[in-house]
Amino acid sequence: MKSKLPVTSIYICQFNFSILTKYVKMIILQKMHKLKTKENDYEKYEKIILPLLAVMALIPAGCGKSFDASGYVKALLDNSYKNDSAEFVAQGIGTKEEAEQVYNDGIQKEIDSLLLQADISDELAEEFSSVIKDAYKNVKYTVGEAAKQDDGSFTVEVKYQKMNIFAPAMEIFTTKTTEYMDEMTEKTANGEAAPSEAEIMEQSFTIMKDAIKDSMADVTYGDEETITVHVELNDNTYSVNEDDVVSLEQALFDYDAVQ
Repeated sequence: MKSKLPVTSIYICQFNFSILTKYVKMIILQKMHKLKTKENDYEKYEKIILPLLAVMALIPAGCGKSFDASGYVKALLDNSYKNDSAEFVAQGIGTKEEAEQVYNDGIQKEIDSLLLQADISDELAEEFSSVIKDAYKNVKYTVGEAAKQDDGSFTVEVKYQKMNIFAPAMEIFTTKTTEYMDEMTEKTANGEAAPSEAEIMEQSFTIMKDAIKDSMADVTYGDEETITVHVELNDNTYSVNEDDVVSLEQALFDYDAVQ
């Protein structure tokens, strides 16, 4: 029989926008001449490693039905990125309602992370939520067949194409924020009151949100590549290898543009 898991045992495998937020905030503060960045400080931002928000749903082995490792991996990816719960339900990971809750919780974690890093309005945070969902649903991957190993674990080949979204977004953002800062500098030179730091943050993150939307409107992808995901068997329970999940996360987006 299928074993349904409590939602609390499932964590989402999604791009963490806090990296982008920290990087953008650093650029904004530099432009405001309120952050003197030493070389080693910049390296600290350059070397930020994506925090793992990995799928760690556990499937008990030996439940009277052969384990579908390929379907399991597809279920986790589809629900995390595309809000598609079909395989999630079919694999017995949870109900459609639970899948929806897991997906929404993952999006909310991204927004909470954004709000921790930047003092922006709730309205702008909601707009960012829509942008994040749009980016996630457009990732490209194909989950292949699983191969069982001698130790009872499985390997699953996942073909993917890297989404080139952040490089063009950062180019747009840099141009637009420079124009904005130049405009503010000119206005203050003419005697107008300077905007507050909160106002500058709000406008700058609005520019970032629009830059990502513009990138998504004409997004391009890299050549198809393949990554191997290991589904491990430990203590009679299946789970996805944590390092493989991180590697796949990093492969789906052009992280180098914001590191």
